[in-house]
Amino acid sequence: MKKSLKYLTIVGILLLSACMNPSMENGFEKLNKSLSELESAIAVLDIPQMIGDLDSMNVMVSEMVTDIEEYSTKMEEFNLQIVELQAKFDAMVEQVQGMTEVVGGMIVAAEGLATTEQFQKLLADMNEFQQGINVLVGSADYDSDGVMNSVDKCPDTELGKAVDSDGCSSDQL
Repeated sequence: MKKSLKYLTIVGILLLSACMNPSMENGFEKLNKSLSELESAIAVLDIPQMIGDLDSMNVMVSEMVTDIEEYSTKMEEFNLQIVELQAKFDAMVEQVQGMTEVVGGMIVAAEGLATTEQFQKLLADMNEFQQGINVLVGSADYDSDGVMNSVDKCPDTELGKAVDSDGCSSDQL
């Protein structure tokens, strides 16, 4: 019994001295200090505010997507109108060319029915009309990139691509 008490005492002393290890205590102190610093840093981040900001940004992005979709739809409609106007103008030009041939034949056949001044006035009116159509076509934006056709150096930009002031996306440069 004395032997086992002796061994038990030695084991107890060893265990007690192992728990009193100064380097372990220093390690725990440093760990607790680091955990406190981490907790303070996390508190400074204001994560609920960040989540609120992200939610606000998501709402704004959704609104922007809706606006862009509406703009794209309007641009497609506008471009269709320009194409229709161009087709009408082309048909009118063809009619005027036909009329010019007829008038030319009529002038030869019936001298004096139309004066040169009248014919030149009609031609001037048609040129003015052509210039108006050219302005409309030039102000159109067939690829819906926000840059008018008349200055668009990349007129076939994919829908939705960001472009520079020349109408070119980074893929086209």
